[in-house]
Amino acid sequence: MARARTGLCVALLLALLAGGAAALQAPPAQAKPTPPEIELRLEPVEKICIAGKPLRVRIEATNRRAASWQLPNALLFGAGLAAMGPDGANASVTDANTPAGARQPLLLPGFSSISAQVDLAPLLPEFCGKPGTFTLTINGGGAASRPLDVEVRRDWTGFGARITTDHGVIDLALDAERAPATVANFLDLAEAGFYDGLSFHRVVKGFMIQGGCPVGDGTGDGPRQLPLEAGRGEGARKHQRGTISMAHKADPNSGSCQFFLCHRDQPALDGNYAAFGQVVKGLEVVDAIADVPCAVVPGGPDAGPSKPKQKVKIETIRPLPPEGGGQR
Repeated sequence: MARARTGLCVALLLALLAGGAAALQAPPAQAKPTPPEIELRLEPVEKICIAGKPLRVRIEATNRRAASWQLPNALLFGAGLAAMGPDGANASVTDANTPAGARQPLLLPGFSSISAQVDLAPLLPEFCGKPGTFTLTINGGGAASRPLDVEVRRDWTGFGARITTDHGVIDLALDAERAPATVANFLDLAEAGFYDGLSFHRVVKGFMIQGGCPVGDGTGDGPRQLPLEAGRGEGARKHQRGTISMAHKADPNSGSCQFFLCHRDQPALDGNYAAFGQVVKGLEVVDAIADVPCAVVPGGPDAGPSKPKQKVKIETIRPLPPEGGGQR
């Protein structure tokens, strides 16, 4: 009987240990979601959408099954697109703008895809012709795309900017043609009063003066991050005395709100930072700020003094309309 009890206890102990080991094992990995057999996708083409200018999207249809997929050819011309604004306003695109010869069904073979680019501006003028946001989808052939959020920005072509500081006024000419995202971001923030009361927190005489940080120490960001618009090779925009350019972190596509003004020519920055304008009035103000007494920042990016001992205040930054005062 004792041996029976012993055997029973050993069996129970082994069962408990086995159960415990099973409990300690990691749960089985979840399978990755399988892509749909047929799929419509929308992808933006423009890195920034400007009101009144072409706003292109890429429409892609993918058939991952063996059988062919019949879908309307008009999809590749934008038919089936639908837009909805945050206020509930909506609009859709029919095949009215599709060439008559392209309205027939399209047979997409198995395991293949097809794509096309369409300009939304003439198809959805009520959404693309003014600043704002909307959600875009496309439906057809028994499939529907995921929503694509689109932000349309104001056209700032021809505008400059005025930086009013406690050391004087600096006027800038801005290059919205070659750096549209950077200029739009800077002037959107300026018009909204984002920079009012901030400072030039980093000053390195002979190099540059940097400002626009909402925290005041170089660690702050704005509401967006920007693609690097620096140009390449011979097309890289120059960093000369008085050039305004966007600061960024280690990731070159992390520019947000901080900017700097070159105190002297800085060719080493060409192609690495997005120069987007030039001082046209007030270089003496840049010189005056470059001369302010500074302290060393322990562990900071500069070997010498770079933190102003007294705040160098940015009172306001505002857009300057094109000559003649025309508003776009």
